[in-house]
Amino acid sequence: MSIPVNEFAGKTIAGCELIKELGRGSNGIVYLANQKKLNRPVACKIMFQDLQDDDPDYLDNILSEARNAAKLSHPNIIQALDAGNEDGIKYFIMEYVEGSSLEYIRTNTPEIISTKFLVRMAIQLANALDYAWQEHHMIHGDIKPGNILIASKEQNLKLGDLGLARSGSSVEEDEEVMITPLYAAPEIITMQNKTPDPKSDIYSFGVMLYELACGVAPFTGSAEELLVHHLNTIPQALAVMNPDIDPDFAKLVDSMLAKDPGQRPADWKKVRAALQDIYSRLFPQTPAANNIVSTVVNAEKTQAKNTSWGIDTRKKNKTLEKMPWLIPAILILIILGALASIAINSGLI
Repeated sequence: MSIPVNEFAGKTIAGCELIKELGRGSNGIVYLANQKKLNRPVACKIMFQDLQDDDPDYLDNILSEARNAAKLSHPNIIQALDAGNEDGIKYFIMEYVEGSSLEYIRTNTPEIISTKFLVRMAIQLANALDYAWQEHHMIHGDIKPGNILIASKEQNLKLGDLGLARSGSSVEEDEEVMITPLYAAPEIITMQNKTPDPKSDIYSFGVMLYELACGVAPFTGSAEELLVHHLNTIPQALAVMNPDIDPDFAKLVDSMLAKDPGQRPADWKKVRAALQDIYSRLFPQTPAANNIVSTVVNAEKTQAKNTSWGIDTRKKNKTLEKMPWLIPAILILIILGALASIAINSGLI
């Protein structure tokens, strides 16, 4: 069913007035909303009704997971705030983050994806996913650039849609698992692993890092072709695709793409430790702080829009906006100063 843009604008859901549509994902439409009671902006995802029609329990399960995600509190995870059903509309309310998605950056400003950016971003993401697993036994299930924001204000990474991931509970034989084919782990495709664990996310993370490091994903093709590749094709080594990449980083990414989960890094702590070692060696004078270098967020100058949330991060100079006469005034002062300098040098003054 096709839903017009801004179809729900003006409606109030769970005390949140929907203002405008920001973007669409595989399971719903995200709106910028105002949470009236606290008078603050939030993001509200309206779930697609046809998902409920196809599987009566699907959205209820997702909303249950979203409520679990509200327990998560981590600086690199978008905070889940509320989830429920109001007048037949299933919703998921979360923290509003102004910034650019990694997908937008990858597509429109790839020049800022330096090795420093890539490794620091990866450390933050590994931190977030390790926290979710260790503290709440949650995996993400859909790691991809569109679900990752680089926040404009804090200049750090924010992982989205974790509230819509499956927890560590078992998968039933006839249960359908939603995946993004480009980033899907082999064992998720075949449903060999009935109890999800971090290694599936580690595989998807490896696909994403490979794509960011050399500009192309390990595999291309239709959805069906991608799934076959994930199951059967060994990707070209990252160091071959990008000879300039750090060899240790390339080896780490290649290991994350192993078909056999047992051949991948054991857990997020192993991934994070390897990334931190790489960062310390390459950038010994720069602490691997929890925020990404300021130049990363210069994607704003390109009228960045986040693919996942559709957030416009363009900024205006408010002083010039309020006083448009200031620019010509400054120019006149510069000209007068130049003329005075010429006069002095010529002995006229």
